[in-house]
Amino acid sequence: MNDSELDAILKQMATGHWPQLPSPGLIWFRAQIVRKARQRQRIERPLVVMRCLAWLTCAVILLVFVAGNWRQVQDVMDHRSWFVMPLLLLTRAVSLASGVILLRSPAKP
Repeated sequence: MNDSELDAILKQMATGHWPQLPSPGLIWFRAQIVRKARQRQRIERPLVVMRCLAWLTCAVILLVFVAGNWRQVQDVMDHRSWFVMPLLLLTRAVSLASGVILLRSPAKP
């Protein structure tokens, strides 16, 4: 089979094939799904902003607390108190968990 025969076969197949469009009902149904998804995102946007602000506020309060009590934190760490390391690890784990929950929440902008 040479190129001209292949081209002729492809042209014949292209002229004989008519693309089929989905039914108007299906197009309308898909458009309604997209419209409702956009509407849900618009409604949930304040919730997402509130979650971000709450997480940021908690992080700032934690940093201010640690900065305000830095001398006491250093004294405790210098004496190698046994409860400081688990407390720091727990604080870090809770911070990471809240960040993951915030990022993976179903209400995304």
